Amino acid sequence: MKGLVLALALVGLGTGAACAQPEDLDGGVFIVHSPPGLVYTDTEDYCTAYASQWAITSCDQEHPRVDSYEVTVWYVLAAWNEAKRFCGVEFGLGAYDPDLCGFADDSPCPASALIIPYGSWPGPGTGVSLAAAGEPWDGNFLPVYFFAAYAYYAGQVPLAVHPGTGFAGFADCLTPPTSYPAVAFGAMGLFQDGVPACPPPVFHVCCVCQECYLVLTEDECAGMGGFYIPHWHSCEGVPCSEMPVACCIGHECVLVHEEDCEIMMGHSLPGVCYCDPNPCDVYTPAGASNWGAIKAIYR
Repeated sequence: MKGLVLALALVGLGTGAACAQPEDLDGGVFIVHSPPGLVYTDTEDYCTAYASQWAITSCDQEHPRVDSYEVTVWYVLAAWNEAKRFCGVEFGLGAYDPDLCGFADDSPCPASALIIPYGSWPGPGTGVSLAAAGEPWDGNFLPVYFFAAYAYYAGQVPLAVHPGTGFAGFADCLTPPTSYPAVAFGAMGLFQDGVPACPPPVFHVCCVCQECYLVLTEDECAGMGGFYIPHWHSCEGVPCSEMPVACCIGHECVLVHEEDCEIMMGHSLPGVCYCDPNPCDVYTPAGASNWGAIKAIYR
């Protein structure tokens, strides 16, 4: 039956590991972050040091500013609202005065990543493409690059799209890979505030009976008495209208698709998606002529 097939499909979408989608790279951002207290030495492995000492886990912790004439370390972080797995990265540096700062060191993170620089990288209006050489990037607020730089005077160094491709973002690990554009870019501030970047909130579909709503969390959907579909982020094309409804077979109430209710010789109540309390208690075969009025009660 159509209703049963649909219900099983929707249950499959809303269970277990389906709530997390590490390969869906939509909504990613590039953050530029300089950990306060991190002192540069040319012997440190800064990609490894980030994970062990300087990692951040939320946008509130990012620090896009330096206030020192000494060499400081800047990380370029890839961030989403949940952990992700990806195999490619591409971004650039925007237009800024080249006399604003100078780079003492730079490297992809991890250092084993394959790198294709574009232009006089790193510098204004240049870009870089990276590919995982072994294990993919896996996690959140992950460093994909670091710079060790001198700041000479106040200004900003912005992250931007790769000028050679017009793209900045991420590629998944499929064959062929799918690319996902970044939705926001940070900028490092030198002796002034920089520009923070944060992944936008992700909305999910909640079917409340046959109506579609967008919510932020599963708990929010549950509080509305709805069915949570984490994979879908828009009500366009979502079959909430296909959700099972109350079907009265005499006084007995079952939840089935409206077409299945007709096959069962029952009377469906569009907009009524529960059997407790039993909406069929008000129905008797002799009162079928009043069925329109009964439906109106439960709409």
